Amino acid sequence: MGPLGARSMARAMPGSDTGVAAGLPGKLRRVIQRDPGQGGGSRRPWKIALALGLLGAGGSAMLDDQFTLSTEHAVVSAYTVGLRSPIAGQVAGVRHAPGEEVAAGALLAVVEDERADTQRLVDLRALRDRARAELAAAEAARQEFRHMAADLTNRAAVHQEVALAWYASQQEEARRVLAGAQAKLLRDRQVLGRKQQLLASGFGTRAEMEAARGDHDVSLGVVDAQRQRLATLRTQQEGIRRGVFVESGHIGFNYAQQRQDEVTMRLAELDRSIVSLGADAQAAETRFVAEERRAAQQSSAELPSPSGGMIWRVLAQEGERVAAGDTVAEVMDCAAAFVLAAVPQDRAAEVQLGGIARFRLAGESRERSGRVQAVLGEGSVNADRNLAAMPARLPHGGALVRVALAPPAAGESATCPVGRTARLLLPTGEGGLLGRVLAAR
Repeated sequence: MGPLGARSMARAMPGSDTGVAAGLPGKLRRVIQRDPGQGGGSRRPWKIALALGLLGAGGSAMLDDQFTLSTEHAVVSAYTVGLRSPIAGQVAGVRHAPGEEVAAGALLAVVEDERADTQRLVDLRALRDRARAELAAAEAARQEFRHMAADLTNRAAVHQEVALAWYASQQEEARRVLAGAQAKLLRDRQVLGRKQQLLASGFGTRAEMEAARGDHDVSLGVVDAQRQRLATLRTQQEGIRRGVFVESGHIGFNYAQQRQDEVTMRLAELDRSIVSLGADAQAAETRFVAEERRAAQQSSAELPSPSGGMIWRVLAQEGERVAAGDTVAEVMDCAAAFVLAAVPQDRAAEVQLGGIARFRLAGESRERSGRVQAVLGEGSVNADRNLAAMPARLPHGGALVRVALAPPAAGESATCPVGRTARLLLPTGEGGLLGRVLAAR
């Protein structure tokens, strides 16, 4: 006889066969009390042994009663997680039914709200598009001015190259003219010297000497003029190399240089404007993306499973409209199941926390064991609404005892046990009947 059936055995007092048999069932009592003259003399020892064995089982049951609390008001339960809709809308895409196993993150349903207000999203989209267009226009203008600046730079370079070549040729010509003027000046100086000697010797006239002096002075002026012209051409050529034209007539280069300066200033303005427009466009994009995300969340919400487990209840069907915060489904983790046992309130204090409880699930023949995890009072029981199952009968003023449920052993069926009833023997230590009797004395 197992311990769970020990309460049904009657108690017996030792001392005689009759006394021993008095607490036994009728058939066994008749066998033990049979007259020895009927051939029972040789059987008396084993009868007594049988009676003592039964008496020992009864004594074990009596001791079991002193240190355990038996209850048949127990059920396997687990905590459920409610999947609430963040928006009001119509339920669509319900993909699982109660009892189905789901993985963490599996999509259970979608809530869609066709009445969501998207006007702010439309306004922000227009603002973003306008900021993008302004930025694109500024960047296009900058690119155009960059091309213009490059063209003006090339044009100025061409003008500079042509001017440098022209001044080089002018200097070469000036050097040749200067060389000719210097040669003439030398001849005129020689003629003037001879005329002065002839005049001094009395063979020449003053008029001839003055004419020679005039020619010499003219040649000297020509030489000085050509030297000055050559120096001017060199100065102008050096200015051109540095981008400065000091002589009029080079309108192309001056215009290109002036326009290039204007384009450079315009490019600087565009660079500053593009930085500002880029910041405005980025801000508009950020606001639009945030509003788009908010609008998407308000118009459609996916409801994934918060954890792996089993669908416990589906509270909203396909096409049903729900309000924000309504529970659409409940998911339960069968791997975290435990046993809840109802006990009278006046016996709850006797249950030994951390002790080992023994129980047998309905439909099973093997006995299980689990550690007592908690004893919950009536207030805690009423406040805890996330329990998947409760004992069928909870006595008035009763309490709940939570007992750990070991996972299935290797080769054992992994069927979710939540909802199955059980009968438990809870450890009470010194708080059982024996303790109460001793306390009363």
